[in-house]
Amino acid sequence: MPNPPQSSRRLPLLLLALTAAVAAVWFFWQRPAASPWAVDPDSVALTWRPAAPLHRLVRELPPDDDSQALVTFRAAVGPSFAADYTEDILAIGPADAPSTAAALRTFATHESIAGSLAAIDTTSGDPAFLAEAERTIERAFRRFHAHFPATGIPHLVFMHSGFNYAVYPTDSTLAVGLEWFLGPDHPIVESLAPSAFPAYLRARMMPDRLAAEAVRGWLLVHFSRQWYQPQNCADALLFWGKVLFVVDQILPDTPDSTWMDWTADEWAWALANERSVWLEMSQQDVLFNTNPMEFSRWFNEGPFTRAAAIPQDSPDRLGAYLGYRIVSDYMNENKDLSMSELMVMTDPMPFLQTYRPN
Repeated sequence: MPNPPQSSRRLPLLLLALTAAVAAVWFFWQRPAASPWAVDPDSVALTWRPAAPLHRLVRELPPDDDSQALVTFRAAVGPSFAADYTEDILAIGPADAPSTAAALRTFATHESIAGSLAAIDTTSGDPAFLAEAERTIERAFRRFHAHFPATGIPHLVFMHSGFNYAVYPTDSTLAVGLEWFLGPDHPIVESLAPSAFPAYLRARMMPDRLAAEAVRGWLLVHFSRQWYQPQNCADALLFWGKVLFVVDQILPDTPDSTWMDWTADEWAWALANERSVWLEMSQQDVLFNTNPMEFSRWFNEGPFTRAAAIPQDSPDRLGAYLGYRIVSDYMNENKDLSMSELMVMTDPMPFLQTYRPN
């Protein structure tokens, strides 16, 4: 059989090269563009203080020396958070009273607490898991520091809060209650009283949400001290949108649904129904409602968003989601704006004017 013409032999190679070129072009256009606010956390000069494992420390206090036990405790978490922990979170006594050391031991050895501390050790408090969670939180705060260099970075504390606080943020400390992240199917979580821990709340007690919930919780409290003074629903919308935009930028590898404390299906619902939700919220008597009891329904946690005509198959806090989408649209139109400049903006109108719902 004669050899095929040279051009015929080259055709498969040409087709292969053309296919590769098309694929490369498609990848270039499809891949997400780098955020203008992206920061390489490894390039940020920041001294990170290792997290304090208070969930272990309370089980290791010197048994016969209350004074030394208090010294050990206060040195690990700092005198300010020591007072927060014993006087507010657990409410067992003053942080400088020797009797409080005995109360800490009693807390750690109480049947219900000892069982959940042991459960923490193999779930949310597993050393490898906590190391990765701390790394995610540290890298988030390195990015945050690059955008807000004048703001102090909190010391991370892992604790058992007695099921009182999943996240306890102060200016100097970010404390995380590890018992809140055991997993929704854990027997201890399943045994929690539904009246205090409804089904939607227990469903969120997932270990993989720990880092994002910690970062988001700290930012919300930190920024609320200066910037949360809503006169109407639009003001609250802007505040939540700004904070969640910052969260998204400093946790770029975390799925949107995770830092929103939603499932992937709940995020998909919000995307698919964004326009209809906005039609409900954008009505003048809703968007500029000045009654906090009424407009807070758009931002409250719950099994769904209990506002306007929003259906019960919706996720909660759709106002916060719309705020994020509104601020994201504005920032994408103003890519030269810094995040610190964003946070001082308090007029929602420029943001509303650039918003285009999905």
